[in-house]
Amino acid sequence: MSPTAPTAQIDVGMLEKMFGLVGEIAVVTGAGAGLGKEIAGLLARAGATVVIADVVVDAAESVAADLRGAGRDSRAMQVDVTDEDSIVALFDQVEQQLGGVTILVNNAGIYPCRRLEEMTVAEWDRVQNVNLRGTFLCSREAVRGMKSRGRPGRIVNITSIAAFNPALIGNAHYASSKAGITMLTKTLALEVAADNILVNAVAPGGVMTETRADRVDDATTWAGPATQPGRFLLGTASPTKHAAAVLFLVSPAASHVTGQTFVVDGGFLVT
Repeated sequence: MSPTAPTAQIDVGMLEKMFGLVGEIAVVTGAGAGLGKEIAGLLARAGATVVIADVVVDAAESVAADLRGAGRDSRAMQVDVTDEDSIVALFDQVEQQLGGVTILVNNAGIYPCRRLEEMTVAEWDRVQNVNLRGTFLCSREAVRGMKSRGRPGRIVNITSIAAFNPALIGNAHYASSKAGITMLTKTLALEVAADNILVNAVAPGGVMTETRADRVDDATTWAGPATQPGRFLLGTASPTKHAAAVLFLVSPAASHVTGQTFVVDGGFLVT
């Protein structure tokens, strides 16, 4: 009879060192619902103090209250990522109350559908302002604070598979904004590496949030490659799977990673 193989032992302390966020101050924009809510919850469970930043303050308060009820340190703060003054005020408030941001997740975004020939300038500009300009402004304020304190920092931007391949018809404004975020991630990473600030991105694909579920029956919204059977080899994902990628990138485990986009798309881009 062959000897029994020893049971593998999990070094919990090592895992906590690699993925624990105790002492970190994280701001997650658009965290009142959907993917942002999931990211905020996961970072809080990893030990970070998490600021739920959202334009809908009641939603932010609800998420923060749930986290506090679970024994996590969380605050709700209102922000409009299209408004420079609102963003500056958010980071000032975090600085005064918590001592400054060490982790920023630029998650706030919108994804309306409109064919290009029907799109107005206002519609184009709104998507760019929320998705790309908002990411720029929040990143700028985070970097200024991180540099002034001389502490390491982490920024993760939420981009999309649409930054690489068209996924839905009527998403020219959205895809362009996300492609801009992908390049902004690389250029900012280059600028701030010497300050020990790491900048990366996560590109979700096929994520099912409550916002998307509300729109899934809209035939004019959901048309294009992403609706074709078999394109997502692993199926539609819950937000938890995308939030896990964010946790990795802001954790000590990713201390030698910057300027990268982590695609979490269930295999869409290879089909």
